[in-house]
Order: sequence, then C-alpha cells, then structure tokens
Amino acid sequence: MDFFETSKNIRTTILKMICKSKSSHIWSAFSSVDVMTYLYIKQKEEWDKVIFSKWHAWSVLYATLAEMWKIDKEILINTYCQNWQSLWWHVTLWTIDWVDATAWSLGHGLSMGIGMALSLKNQNVFVLVWDWEINEWSIWEWFLFAPQKKLNNLIVIIDRNKQQWLWETEKIISLDKLNVSLDALWWCVQTINGHDFDQIEWAFNKLSKNKPNIIIADTIKWKWVDFMENNIEFHYKTPNEEQYQNALHQINS
Repeated sequence: MDFFETSKNIRTTILKMICKSKSSHIWSAFSSVDVMTYLYIKQKEEWDKVIFSKWHAWSVLYATLAEMWKIDKEILINTYCQNWQSLWWHVTLWTIDWVDATAWSLGHGLSMGIGMALSLKNQNVFVLVWDWEINEWSIWEWFLFAPQKKLNNLIVIIDRNKQQWLWETEKIISLDKLNVSLDALWWCVQTINGHDFDQIEWAFNKLSKNKPNIIIADTIKWKWVDFMENNIEFHYKTPNEEQYQNALHQINS
C-alpha cells in the first residue's frame, strides 16, 4: 500500500466526514495523518496496542481505520457525529472493535499506555500524544517512570504541531528544549519531520531495544491545504462549501 496515496485518502475522508457533520477539530486531525498512516500500515503488528491520546482529533483514527477496511467509509462519512448514530466525535469501545482505548481527559492516554507496556512485555505499545498534553503533570510523572522500569516496548509519538487551542505552545510553556529534557531522563529521543515518510520510517527502524522510545514529530496543522495551514481560524471552524471544494482539490491534485 502506498503511504502517500493512503494519507491523501485519509485526509479526503476526514474533510468529507467533518464537513458533512459540520463538526470541528479538522485542523488537529490533519497534522497526525502521516504518522498514523505509517503506524497502521507498516509498523503495527496485529497484537500491538495503539493508544490515541490526542482525542480532539479522533476523526483521523476513524478515517485511518476506514482506509484499513475496519469501518465502512461511506457509513463513516454519512453518519459521523450525526444524531442517533454510533460514530460519535469521541471513539467508544462499544461502537468500534478496532481501538484499544476510548476517549478521556487530555494527558491520560500515556497512563494507560504505561500500564499496558508493563503487563504486555512481548507486545509493543504505541501512544500518540500532542504537544499540548505535555503541559499536564501526569505526563511528566510517566516520563520519569518509564525509564526506571526500562519499558523498551513503549513508543511515544508526540505530534509537535506547536499549537495550543488559540495560541502557540511556545507562548504558554516553551517546549523548544523538549528533546534535551527527555534525553536527560533516559529516553531514546528522535526528532523528525512528521510529514516525511522517509524520516518516519527511519525513526521506527532506529527504535532502541534498551530504553523507552519517543519520536517527536514536527508537524503542521491542516497540512496540504495552503489557506488553512497554521490558520487559527480553523481550530473549531468547519470549512464552508467553497473552502471545502478548494481543500478537496488541493488534497487530490
């Protein structure tokens, strides 16, 4: 399966499902698409676990699973976030069979991932968080804990899109030395372009067998749509019909 074509299809599905339902957070979803594409197509074994802690962007998980034939794509596009339908904004375990955890407050996904990594020694546990979550103290407790327990089956991916709600993350709590801090805590840290499949593949091939791993993926919100990239207006806003058609054209051109 071609990574580029698959990521294009996932972006198209996200755009259609959110515009159809007039819901929000498409901005956040697009920054995670390429990492999710590689993770589900190439890296994840059937028995591995994936914890999607970036719950504002559940649409990317839905769309990725649809591309993997785990959800009917047309049903997803036409029923996502619609009244009396099962595919809600937040994924729930009782409606989707192919997820390992349901939605929660930000910062709690890594807690669940740590527990799984402790108990499932022969299985990899991937946890996708985003840089906003790094402000949560619970995250730093586990950043201290995982190296102590030598959880080499734990792979944390940080979607570093540098945006926190309506502000830049650096204006709230600066994370420009994040890699240095995590390295000092005895993590294996790699920083990559989160939209470059060669770099993504390189990072997964260089995972440490002795330490817990963190991949810091530098990303752009609304990647592939020029008038929406890093445009704070689209944090909550649903594209109108003209914007929808423009975005669809750019994604598929």
